[in-house]
Amino acid sequence: MLRYNLNNVKILVGGVAVRRYPAEMPAKARKKRPSAYHHGDLRDALVRAARRILEKEGIAQLSLRRVARAAGVSPAAPYHHFADKQALLDAIATQGFAGLTTEMRARMARESDPAGRLDASGVGYVVFAVENPTLFQLMFSGDGRRSSGDTALKAARDSAYGVLQAAVADTSVDGTANPLVCLRLWSLVHGIAKLIVERSIKPSDYGAADSEALAVRVLRSEV
Repeated sequence: MLRYNLNNVKILVGGVAVRRYPAEMPAKARKKRPSAYHHGDLRDALVRAARRILEKEGIAQLSLRRVARAAGVSPAAPYHHFADKQALLDAIATQGFAGLTTEMRARMARESDPAGRLDASGVGYVVFAVENPTLFQLMFSGDGRRSSGDTALKAARDSAYGVLQAAVADTSVDGTANPLVCLRLWSLVHGIAKLIVERSIKPSDYGAADSEALAVRVLRSEV
């Protein structure tokens, strides 16, 4: 018996040649790229993927193409949300400052008096830095953090510093935040955080159980 394979042959339909394709496409053609995000959440998925790469491998290994691969999308997909790598870094830093603000406020919420709340804001600052060392370094690195024109990043950075300013104002006699006092306190907690993150010091060297305990002791001048 003769058998005819009609796959990939042309059939005339109404005088027009129409190619007949196989009833079942090859398995390779049917395979879909795994996706790490839900529709409409691509930007957040890209930022999450970028943070994972940043924390595990460092900023040198971060690229839009690498992030796209990690998120399970096409190489062109990130460009719908980020013009370049710097824009992606700005988005990560923005999340970082938002997280810093949340940590400081959460610590302050546990205290009732103004002085205690001010100390708590500093402790929250140090704890956040130690728990997110790579992100913390990016937030204050020289990779365009201060010069970036990203408005969301500037707002997030100002909001974090605003927590300190408000805490300082609550402890002052006239209810204002002296800029030099704010700078002194910021320098103190940032210095502690940076020294610990860069492993220049260990809390145990100063009789503290951990970074939080050391921050508390320094801020309260416990000796």
